[in-house]
Amino acid sequence: MIYRGNRAAWAYIVARTKVMKSRLMKAEDFRKLLNMEFDEIVRYIGETEYKKEIDELGYKFTGPRLLDHALYANLARTYRKLIEVSFGASKFLITRYLEKWDVWNIINIIRGKMANVQPEVIEDVLVPAGERDLEFWKSLIVRDIEEIVKSFEGTPYYEPLSKVGSEDISKIEDELYKVYYRELLKLNPTDFAMKLFLDFIKMEIDIRNVKTLLRLKAEDATVEEIISCTIPGGYELTEEEIRKLAAMPIDEMIKSLEGYWFWDDVQIKGKSVATAEIEFDKVWINTISKRASNYPLSILPVLQYAVLKKVEVDNLRVLGWGKYYGLPNEEIERQMVIL
Repeated sequence: MIYRGNRAAWAYIVARTKVMKSRLMKAEDFRKLLNMEFDEIVRYIGETEYKKEIDELGYKFTGPRLLDHALYANLARTYRKLIEVSFGASKFLITRYLEKWDVWNIINIIRGKMANVQPEVIEDVLVPAGERDLEFWKSLIVRDIEEIVKSFEGTPYYEPLSKVGSEDISKIEDELYKVYYRELLKLNPTDFAMKLFLDFIKMEIDIRNVKTLLRLKAEDATVEEIISCTIPGGYELTEEEIRKLAAMPIDEMIKSLEGYWFWDDVQIKGKSVATAEIEFDKVWINTISKRASNYPLSILPVLQYAVLKKVEVDNLRVLGWGKYYGLPNEEIERQMVIL
């Protein structure tokens, strides 16, 4: 099936993405790593796609901090490559999607400044994969918080950032992500390629919201507290739907979730909230995979790869920290997304 736009452009970026995706770790790789000690895991990873970052950062960090910094540095390099090898509509959409890392960077810089963390430590957890490059983020690290906030004047992020110092930083983080998704949803679905992209974004919002809903219900949050922490614009979970669900007792709410697209054999009864969230992540990944297969010459295979790469990094972080602190294999695996 061909979509409006430059067919060659989609074919090129999808082909490049397919090569990158082939290098991702498989389920059997993660299970092999589960049977290794921490130092063995680092050595193993150091012979994979992460070699450059492990080698470069090995003189600065040790233990799980080395792993964290190397993984994030590789994630940033990978995402920048996605942008660099794309052009036209694909470049525009990939860049817009990866702007979520701008929010990640803003939050990490402000949290770091509040905690008086050394600039070089803050820099090593940045993921310059969105609209702004590493030099921009490095320039912010050496400024004070007021100057950092002022640098976003004239952008959609300024309003929530202007509350830094007067409001809890976690609430500001929620507002920043709302701004990110709100701005994406302003895009006009002028063709089928854009519609596929916007449907993907709306479904991602649903996944974030259902996880927030479950977590806050487990904490006995009020309906208004839940609404304030969710993101408008979902695929099926509208604000009205979330409000209705939030007002139900948790058992009734879970039963009511079964009619939504993301309830595909999800088994969360008796599971912790964290484990339930992983179940929804698995449904999301499987859904993306099916949609990418249905529309192979579109943005979807690229977005699928971007999601899978982040899952790989998260899995390796869980593995590294879990092994470092001697957690049982079963507990580590419960916290990983292995398909």
